[in-house]
Amino acid sequence: MPKAKGKNAKMAQEDMVAQHLFHGAHDPGKLAGAIEMRIHPEEREVEYDGAVVLKVQLFNGKCGHKVPTGSVEDRIMWLNVTAKDANGNEYHIPVDKKGFKGEEYTIAADELAYKDIGVAKGIPDFPGVQRDGVPIGDRIFRMPYFDANGVMTIMQWNAKSLGVDYRIGPRETKIETYTWELPEDIPTGKIIFTAKLNYQKLVKPVADYLGVPAKESEIMPINTATTWVEVYD
Repeated sequence: MPKAKGKNAKMAQEDMVAQHLFHGAHDPGKLAGAIEMRIHPEEREVEYDGAVVLKVQLFNGKCGHKVPTGSVEDRIMWLNVTAKDANGNEYHIPVDKKGFKGEEYTIAADELAYKDIGVAKGIPDFPGVQRDGVPIGDRIFRMPYFDANGVMTIMQWNAKSLGVDYRIGPRETKIETYTWELPEDIPTGKIIFTAKLNYQKLVKPVADYLGVPAKESEIMPINTATTWVEVYD
């Protein structure tokens, strides 16, 4: 807690007083900029029938713990990369796979999970709900919890094992690569690439199914970075 001049009681004299500025994972002011981020292309100019390769660096230089933290079985942080061409057309770009064990749980997919919600609610053969609820192909920074059947769970007390820990640790830099084959009809001119790092306190499909207040699954921005490439013929 940083100190500044002030009073810690009505009758006290002015002194250097500790300021209670740690508000945790629910405070937008604490989340904003928690992870530093940059994006850049390998080549600034690309032929119209070529491919763009992007690198995104994410650096945890501010938090003394892994991000996200706390109830990590509930929380999700993901990196979304998009492109906008010279005509204003927008494209979503999925992350390149790295090939590590358990990586499938760190890339958003059209998968069901959280089947043990059915046990808690007394629903036999409950199929589960959507695992991620974010754009398919986005990189997710998380540590999944698994129930006795090896299915992801948000019920910490029912977890029997842990999956790959792909959170961003203190002073750790993760580098994500995006390879995008240019569409055949891409116009020449400048393409703007935008990387957005987002966070939710609760996976939205779970929040929607359980009917919790919308604020618990609202998208909270962590950081944004942009870059550009010139397409020529």
